Amino acid sequence: MTDKTFAHVIVQAFFSNLYYICVQLLNSLNNMEPWIYGVYFFFSLFYLIGRTVGMCLFGAEVHTETKIPAKILRRIPTEGWNVETERFLELVNNQTISLTGNGYFFITRPFLLSLLGTIVTYELVLMQFNENGSFHQAMTKILFVAQCFGVMPVIGVTCKNPTNLRFSWMSLRTIYSLISLVAIGFYTALTIHHSLNSKLEFVKVVPVIFYTSNLYCIFAFIRLAMQWPALMEEWKIAETFFNNYESVPEKLNLKRKVLLVAITVGLLSFIEHALSLATLIHYAQVCPEKGDPVAALFKQEFTQLFAYTKYSLEKGIFAQMINTVSTFVWSYMDCFVMLISVGLSTGFKKINTQLVAFKGKVVSEEFWHRHRTAYRRMCDLCENVDNHISRITLVSFSNNLFFICVQLLNSLTEKDSLTHTFYFWFSLLFLIVRTLAVSLYAAEINEQAKIPIHVFRVVPRESWCLEVKRFYEEVTNDIVALSGMKFFYLTRRLVLSVAGTIVTYELVLLQFHQDEEIENKDPCSPLKMA
Repeated sequence: MTDKTFAHVIVQAFFSNLYYICVQLLNSLNNMEPWIYGVYFFFSLFYLIGRTVGMCLFGAEVHTETKIPAKILRRIPTEGWNVETERFLELVNNQTISLTGNGYFFITRPFLLSLLGTIVTYELVLMQFNENGSFHQAMTKILFVAQCFGVMPVIGVTCKNPTNLRFSWMSLRTIYSLISLVAIGFYTALTIHHSLNSKLEFVKVVPVIFYTSNLYCIFAFIRLAMQWPALMEEWKIAETFFNNYESVPEKLNLKRKVLLVAITVGLLSFIEHALSLATLIHYAQVCPEKGDPVAALFKQEFTQLFAYTKYSLEKGIFAQMINTVSTFVWSYMDCFVMLISVGLSTGFKKINTQLVAFKGKVVSEEFWHRHRTAYRRMCDLCENVDNHISRITLVSFSNNLFFICVQLLNSLTEKDSLTHTFYFWFSLLFLIVRTLAVSLYAAEINEQAKIPIHVFRVVPRESWCLEVKRFYEEVTNDIVALSGMKFFYLTRRLVLSVAGTIVTYELVLLQFHQDEEIENKDPCSPLKMA
């Protein structure tokens, strides 16, 4: 009787909630500016989902309670079993007692599961058909996470169209980045002063290089953020040629690859940082200040700060925040170069795919003109991108090579704890792999840019024309690659020379290393965490 009375209300409530959940999920792919609108939007969405789930759970409780007597009836002894208990059990098992949506659906716990599955399916389908295959859209989540650490303060990174991107000095993102810049700058100055104010040792140079390079990168990313909207507009124009011919799964490939690289680098960086903290905690346990292990930990990690100021928990937390942002920037600059390389090499790869499809076939001059124009746009884009990020690339490579050398130097010294040993070798291997990954991903741009040569060599005589000749000369003579401020170009040859430099350094190190204590064996002294 109650169900018949409220059935129409239940149908209306469920369909209304599902409709607005779908609408909100659709709107979630749009730009959330200003930030207060984003806060309102997601609160509204989660409240709507929570309200719907709550309605299902409370409604399903009616059905759940009606099934409880079955458990009691099955435990009745044989002597107490009779026709009434049998009828009762049959009634409980076979009759579905629950609130319904006018008979269209029954509000049970399995219904809640199917409802959630429907929402998730809708979201996945929506994400697929909302993709335009652009590099800007592939970078959305990565840039959003970066902004949480004060990197790349661009407004509108979550929007679908790069025309909505803009930079403003008065935005909260930019102010947050400037605060991070000032905080890291303060700690960098403190570190430099601490290193120069005492006997200059190699171990004291390591944190100076670490914080100085991160300080410059924060500054470089703020400068890049100013040019990012125009850069993404140019990237969008360059992508127009091949994106129009791609299917939905093909458009998702770039985003999947970008996310895979970012997640892998982010996860390994997090593990390395966690191991670093675990090592510091281990050493802090053997320090004199056993009554306050937190103080021991902070004094151990931030010697530069507490050499000049009295210890306090607030200062330790502040220093830890600076260190966390710096550690993120240290890994992010490598990840960023990799992601830019993935985007550029994918653009060349898509042009090559269409060229290879017509390899050795007779095609029109218009075909060659169209593809040469697309290739030229990608080359110009690569040059423009390189002009904007070459300083970050140079810092990334210099930084990585310096810390690889530091770690190779430290590898000759015995570690005094299992935690430190495990952290050290994980950090060294991750650093080498990360450097090689940056090199190989960046070198892929140059490799893909040279592939059309193989197509030109088998062009039929009937198809040879001025456009083919111009195309061939451009591919042959142009240097299409990222660089470190033009000091070096990221090609496969560079990977080999870098590997050779590292091996040479290790051989020289093994020959001339003396049996001296490179690391300070006092567990309560500043621990070298390269």
